[in-house]
Amino acid sequence: MTPLVVSLNPAIDAEWRVPEILAEEKNELISERRWPGGKGINVSRWLTWLKCPGRLFLPLGGDTGRELAAGLKRERIDFTAFPLRQSTRVNVVITPDPGKGPQYRFNPSWPRVTPHEAAGLRRQTLALLERQSPSDPLVLSGTLAFGAPADTYARLIRAARRSGRRTVLDCDRDPFALAVQEHPWLVKPNEFELAQWAGRRLRTERAEYLAARALADTTGEWVMMSRGADGAWLIHGGSSHQAWKATAPPVTPRNRVGAGDAMLAGAIAASGSENPCEWLRDAVATGTTATQVPPGELPTRALWRRFRDAVQVKPLT
Repeated sequence: MTPLVVSLNPAIDAEWRVPEILAEEKNELISERRWPGGKGINVSRWLTWLKCPGRLFLPLGGDTGRELAAGLKRERIDFTAFPLRQSTRVNVVITPDPGKGPQYRFNPSWPRVTPHEAAGLRRQTLALLERQSPSDPLVLSGTLAFGAPADTYARLIRAARRSGRRTVLDCDRDPFALAVQEHPWLVKPNEFELAQWAGRRLRTERAEYLAARALADTTGEWVMMSRGADGAWLIHGGSSHQAWKATAPPVTPRNRVGAGDAMLAGAIAASGSENPCEWLRDAVATGTTATQVPPGELPTRALWRRFRDAVQVKPLT
């Protein structure tokens, strides 16, 4: 299995470490790290680490685009780049010392693609998909390129389904609402994204379950809902009403950037198994492991195995 991972809004992620964040004062930067980021890149990085490497497709532009491409080459992530007129964005993560406050993230709302670029991105995604084996899933991860039509993911899922391919979706807002109508094989909302789709605050666990069940019934397929420190749910929308919950091992997070992307990669890498409980177990183990390493870095195999052994999967009722 060689997933095609489509990341239409990639970024350089820059982490600024500070002793603490002071309002209306000068804040001293202790260090800066930069690495290829964005949800689809995170998924590809973890798929490669899980020995299920895929092919990454992404738009790149300007000096930051060249910097990002060089970083992917260093990590030996196979990718195809689409040239953009504007420069690739830089997302900033501000991390204070432990106990000195929360982590802050700032993501630019650029670059913006032209209608011609948006159409080219869609055409090249379909061309790459045709070169893949029918058993290779299409993974649509992250926000759309700014300026791309909101139904871009929906159209790609529709085309993939016509050729009998599995599709995996992880995004939010209007692109998510439109895309789920095309029945992707697996969607991965978190609690906030599920509430967005439901159009209301989900104040109780029962309300979350009913919304996740409604989403699964809409797709007719699988919903994996990430629930942070509480683990995740996996629910099928078919007549069998299959549903499981996985409890994450207790940890103190060092980092939360990309944990949901690692979770998704864990599920994809394990999806060759006929047992959905294994998808959920590996997903939660990988997401938990991601919280224990700095953003953009990868763990030891021993740490991942220890967390995998500690994940508990039970029927969700």
